[in-house]
Amino acid sequence: MSNQPVRPQNTSTISNATKPEQNGIFRRMIRAWLRFSGPDVTRFSTSIEDQELLRRSRLLSALFSLIIVVIILAAPTAIPVPTYWIPIICLVALSLIALVLNRRGRITLSGIFYILAVDVTLTVLLTTLPSGIRNSNIPDFDLFIIPILIGGVVLPRRIVPFLAIFHICIIIALFTLLPHDPLLTQEILINQKGFAYSEISDALIIQIICATVAWLAAWSVDRALLRASRAEDLAEARRHISEQAEQIVEQNRRLDYGITVLKDAQARFANGDYTARAKLQDNELASLAVSFNLMVERLNRITQFAQEYTRLERAFQQLLEMQNTLLDGGPLKPLAPTRTLADHIYPIFQQYYRLNQVVARSGLASDTIRKEFAQQQLMLTQLASILAQAHALLQLLPDSSKTVQSSSLQLVEKAQQLCDEVNEQGKQALQETRQLEQELKGHSSKHRSIRKPPT
Repeated sequence: MSNQPVRPQNTSTISNATKPEQNGIFRRMIRAWLRFSGPDVTRFSTSIEDQELLRRSRLLSALFSLIIVVIILAAPTAIPVPTYWIPIICLVALSLIALVLNRRGRITLSGIFYILAVDVTLTVLLTTLPSGIRNSNIPDFDLFIIPILIGGVVLPRRIVPFLAIFHICIIIALFTLLPHDPLLTQEILINQKGFAYSEISDALIIQIICATVAWLAAWSVDRALLRASRAEDLAEARRHISEQAEQIVEQNRRLDYGITVLKDAQARFANGDYTARAKLQDNELASLAVSFNLMVERLNRITQFAQEYTRLERAFQQLLEMQNTLLDGGPLKPLAPTRTLADHIYPIFQQYYRLNQVVARSGLASDTIRKEFAQQQLMLTQLASILAQAHALLQLLPDSSKTVQSSSLQLVEKAQQLCDEVNEQGKQALQETRQLEQELKGHSSKHRSIRKPPT
């Protein structure tokens, strides 16, 4: 084991550690008493008036605890004098009524009942004196300053003057109506020369002074509350002004941002960017941005319509040139895609051009066919004449060849009939070819008769 000395424990740290625990217990007891004797604090707002009512309610709760102390101290004095139990019972009864009113939030009425409990206790205490008022009881009238002092704390200051007048009337009535001790009567007759007011003048003067002090104290509290209320209103006004200033600054920032966005979009649109839009949300200029976007959209559509019209005009100009070329018999030129109605009209020109070519080729073919038909007709005519000569020669043959002659004649007749039929069919084909040629020429002349529109 080591021989090092053992250090004694620091008792001051232990005592300091127990003080917070004692303070915590004491605070919990006070809070429990305030919850028991006072109203619910949630019914009071943060305004100065409600906080003043809460302050008066807590003062009444503290004064209720003082009643308990007074009863504990006064109870032993009532053991030898049973009449003292009457004021104690009155004090307890009226204090309980004041406690109930305080719990219900009737703060002013609870304070009045509390003061009434003190007044009734003092009045009953003086009226139950067995030998009447003595010289030693004159200072008891000074105890009526207690309700005045309490009223200046827990009641509105407008009630304090009426409370003082009420106490002065009670003092005068008690001193006048209650019986006096012979020594007190003798003192009034000899020393005061029958003027009894001198005996209670001190109590009345104290009442007036205490009432004045209580009223001034209540007035100073009201003034302090008024200044606090004004200070709170001023702080609230400053807070509102600060918030408004922040809102104005934020609004100016949003306006600057909105103006910048609109100017940028306007500059882009002026430079030919028709896709420029002013994108603003949750901004004072959002409606103006919407109007600007609608204007740009409409101008963009107008520009697109103008471009479309220009393309369409160019395409129709090309079609008119093609039409004039076709009417003049020129070749059909190809048309580049224009993404307009001309792309659907150009196939009609192609069909017209092909039809003209077909008509031209049909005319040439019909001329060739007509010439061939004429040659065939000529050849058939020659063949018919040859067959006629052959028929005549066959008839000149001798009778010995009757059989050959008859057979040859039959063949010649059939050949001649066949030539006649071929000749008739050739005439019909020639007539139909002429009709077809006339129809094609009429169709071609109809297309060529179309007037050229003015350029």
